[in-house]
Amino acid sequence: MANKPTPTALKKLAGNPGKRPMNDREPTPAGRIGACPSWFPADARLEWDRIVPELDRLGVLTSVDAATVEAHCLTYGEIVATVKAGEPLRAALLGQMRAYAAELGLTPAARAKLVVPQGGDDDPADEFFR
Repeated sequence: MANKPTPTALKKLAGNPGKRPMNDREPTPAGRIGACPSWFPADARLEWDRIVPELDRLGVLTSVDAATVEAHCLTYGEIVATVKAGEPLRAALLGQMRAYAAELGLTPAARAKLVVPQGGDDDPADEFFR
């Protein structure tokens, strides 16, 4: 089975490590992800509040990513509720969590592939000498 293609936004953050041509015709949905659903359980809402601002800051979320983010947060909330109740965790639930986290770039391995541009000494003249 072939590897899934990496979204262009993540390739750009990673600095295009494979140096392959990027898909300049990849659809880029407009809009940002909306607010956390009001019906979310408390633990799922905490996860939303933890990850969405950071993913939004990195520019990897759009309006069509809501379902994946919601599923991740709800799965996280279910894991927390299971642990708080003293029940054993189901392997399928942990597998779902890992899949959503990898899809959203929330694992250490996914982050290791990203390169975030460093801010700092921006000289306005630099744009003329590139």
